[in-house]
Amino acid sequence: MRSETTLLGLRQATLALAPHDVSWMHAFEAEAARIRVSLPDVSLEIHHIGSTAVPGLPAKPILDIAIRADAEAEQRIADALIGLGYIDRGVRSGRLFIRLRDGDVRTHNLHLYTPDDPDFRDQIAFRDALRADADLRIRYATLKQDLVEQLGDEGRGRYADGKTAFVLSALQPPL
Repeated sequence: MRSETTLLGLRQATLALAPHDVSWMHAFEAEAARIRVSLPDVSLEIHHIGSTAVPGLPAKPILDIAIRADAEAEQRIADALIGLGYIDRGVRSGRLFIRLRDGDVRTHNLHLYTPDDPDFRDQIAFRDALRADADLRIRYATLKQDLVEQLGDEGRGRYADGKTAFVLSALQPPL
């Protein structure tokens, strides 16, 4: 189910967390380099987001990547990503692309954002808050584990919904 070099990948319709693995950062760096090589003339930012980007935080072992680029470059980027093996899933939070292995093992979620997209800013802000605040990180890890235990594999779609209030609260400025 997982790559031999990184503990990366989760079967579709499966909900599970893995302890943080430092290889996730290396896998992100390698994937970002692969994307940059495929788009040498496109100005873009590539960021590691989501729980795999936060040291010490358990995560679904799927890399979350955000690319921020001008809207006029979207189709060139989409074509390059498809050439790299990504599947275009259409517009969700940004334009979503996924990578699969062995037909049903998801290894990457990639979101393509325009520079002014508030979802991009929220993704970066939440990641940075988790990296900086150990208490926030522990509370989030507990919530995630509780959701996995409550929902099981049947609840993968509800898993993200179950985290929404926590994320929104963490993004609120302190009073």
